Amino acid sequence: MKIVNTILTNQFFLMFLAISTGLLLGKIKIKNFSLGISGGIFTGIIIGYFATAWAHSVAEGAVGYSNARRILSQGVVSQPFFTFFLFLFLASIGLKVGKNIGVIFKKYGVRFVVLGAMIPAVSMIVACAAHMTVFKNDRNLTAYETIGVFSGSMTSTPAYGTALDAAAGLDVQALYDRSDTQGKAEILHRIDDTDSLAPDEGIALTEQQIAAYKESTASSVSLGYTVGFPVGVLVIVLMMQLLPLIFRIDIEKEKEIYKSEIERNPQQSKERKDGPLDFIAFGIVIMIGIAIGSITIPLGPLGSFSLGAAGGILLTALILSHIGKVGPLNFCMDAKALGILSRMGLTFFMAIVGLRYGYDVINALTGSGLKLAVASAVIEAVAVLVAFFTGRKIFHLNWTILSGAIAGGCTSAPGLGAAISVVKDDEPSTGFGAAQPFAILTNVILTTIFFAVFL
Repeated sequence: MKIVNTILTNQFFLMFLAISTGLLLGKIKIKNFSLGISGGIFTGIIIGYFATAWAHSVAEGAVGYSNARRILSQGVVSQPFFTFFLFLFLASIGLKVGKNIGVIFKKYGVRFVVLGAMIPAVSMIVACAAHMTVFKNDRNLTAYETIGVFSGSMTSTPAYGTALDAAAGLDVQALYDRSDTQGKAEILHRIDDTDSLAPDEGIALTEQQIAAYKESTASSVSLGYTVGFPVGVLVIVLMMQLLPLIFRIDIEKEKEIYKSEIERNPQQSKERKDGPLDFIAFGIVIMIGIAIGSITIPLGPLGSFSLGAAGGILLTALILSHIGKVGPLNFCMDAKALGILSRMGLTFFMAIVGLRYGYDVINALTGSGLKLAVASAVIEAVAVLVAFFTGRKIFHLNWTILSGAIAGGCTSAPGLGAAISVVKDDEPSTGFGAAQPFAILTNVILTTIFFAVFL
């Protein structure tokens, strides 16, 4: 039993189990629909759920207790694997398609700005509507859970961080003083859920009570984010698969039109010879991207903005690939080699997403978080549909780059992976890279505004 337990809880075993079963699932076709590489998310969710559920059931001293503790503290697969394969995926696809980024920006630039800002804006409108209607009479679903669901459904760590910072910076005493009797009772309930504190006028909250309130609000934001994130991932992945089928988009024809537009564009960069895969240049891209992503730009009363490591890496890869050669370093590398790297990174990343969030997804869909899960799905789906119709009907964007722009507006790397899987081409990453920075900025600003309005 000890040997079996060691094998079945080994994170490498579970990763490759999710990948192999996910790729097999992805090969199944129902008419024109198949999950492709995205299948790893779904098998990962199932495997991740059972592994985590088992870990919760192991008593101290039982066989596998140490493995169970590791799963509960670090996840079914450790965070560094998640981060490494995400970086590998983003750097390789950025380097592969960056040569066209100049043409794309000149031809479609403003449209990407609009789409990048539109998706978070529509999502926030839907989240606010849920807060004021569906959540209104539920004592357990407050503004804090709402903003958590918004940031989770947008898979936006910057928005989540902004929400936590805003919650930590609340003037709880002032909030209590200006609240009505019901509002005061809600604040005191968060401080002491036994409801032993009466909502009296003029009460001075102690430092311990203020700290307890802030801890409770951070927990509520995190709950919304934890439920919203995996549901948001699933929705964007499925919609990338379903939208071309529902609206009868001929993907091969779209790809041909897109490539002919790029080739005949007079502003296209001159032909450059691809060099071999250069891991020195590849490593430099990731290092510069991490550095750029860590830069925080203050926005005054609206908080601050940063791309994050993932956004910084993709943007750096696109720009340096477009530039080509810098001194002895050639950032225009062999497309076939970069394609293999990006596919490997994406395959592992998709499976790891499922493994790490499987337990949360299934718990959300079967437990008390069902309202939050449904709200997250609606928030994401409505925003994607609005962006899709805007992109297709108003901006007349080709699906090849529109799919990436929608994923970028949702700041969703798994969504980009699904777009690439459906299109069977890495070009959606140009749309993703163009829209994502504006989506991140809008997410941060909207989160700050939400706190100003509802708290």
